[in-house]
Amino acid sequence: MKARRYRWLSRACGLGKASLYHHFPGGKDEMAGVLLQRAIAELNEVAYRHLDRPAPWNQRLSGFVDGFAAYCANGTRNCLVAELTATAARTRFADQIQVQTNAWLRQLTAAFAETGVSEKRARRRARELLGSLYGALVVARMLDDPRPFLQTIERLSKAFAAEHYAP
Repeated sequence: MKARRYRWLSRACGLGKASLYHHFPGGKDEMAGVLLQRAIAELNEVAYRHLDRPAPWNQRLSGFVDGFAAYCANGTRNCLVAELTATAARTRFADQIQVQTNAWLRQLTAAFAETGVSEKRARRRARELLGSLYGALVVARMLDDPRPFLQTIERLSKAFAAEHYAP
């Protein structure tokens, strides 16, 4: 972690740099690992839990999309899981992120399979959904404008409300 990130983290936690290392003797890798676990837990709680509730597939997917939007503060907050894949930390956390992403894709695939499409098509739709969400989030953050993300959320919500999906 760069010095400015330690300063930010210190201020955010109300701890000095030495205290950070006291609480995280494993250093920056341990800190990043804890943050990754918290991000995964938050995504599970806010977004992915909707996929496991008893409801029609389109309502579960709509809840997931709304939850993902909430996690990303409607396009004004990055997703830490994605952030870690775009940094040098990727090598340290790649396996953990890949395992978690595959688990999430299985949940999404199961919901899409309920539409009556083949397993292969359901898997493709799951990947397309994540690609649409993360792609829109990246564009929104690059432009410092949440509108591309919000437009994607609105389009997906309308599609699921109409009981069909076309990315």
